[in-house]
Amino acid sequence: MKSLLDSWQLTLTHGRTSDLIPYWLIGSLAVSAWLVVELPPDFWDGSKRAETLAVLASILTFNGIILALCWSAFGKIYEIVGAGSFCQHLRKHNLLNHYLHFVGWCHAAQIAAICATAFAMFALWLPLQGWVIQVAVGLSVATSAYAVRQGVSTSSAMQDLIWKKSEFDEASAKQAMAAVGTA
Repeated sequence: MKSLLDSWQLTLTHGRTSDLIPYWLIGSLAVSAWLVVELPPDFWDGSKRAETLAVLASILTFNGIILALCWSAFGKIYEIVGAGSFCQHLRKHNLLNHYLHFVGWCHAAQIAAICATAFAMFALWLPLQGWVIQVAVGLSVATSAYAVRQGVSTSSAMQDLIWKKSEFDEASAKQAMAAVGTA
């Protein structure tokens, strides 16, 4: 919770108040609601359970692929932010917690997508009302779309960190050479 509050405070400090509104999550929910309404009624009544299950299995597979692809970016982010003096630099400027929170949020979004899709698959086999299945499928689509967005953000964060670390290393090398030259 502390890292979430620190992240919000950092966002406000930089004057990016619009970043506090989860536009992508709201958009994902709106698109999935539209999709659920537009799908034909026989998609929900159980007569096409095999087709519905195939769609959900595809979404679950897609979520697994997105999660697997993001793990390499997560690993690189952890490697960069945990690197000795750069880690100290990030901590000194209150940025380390921000990056760790970001990765945790991306993990949560992707795991939520997988769980929502798995729940929707199981909901098909339970004696539930049609609207419950519609909500479950809608949440599956919404969380999956949001997880893709978070995956793209993870890749962008990794690239930004690689750039910042190279700048940090270059500045540190110049300071070290200056110190050696004056010794």
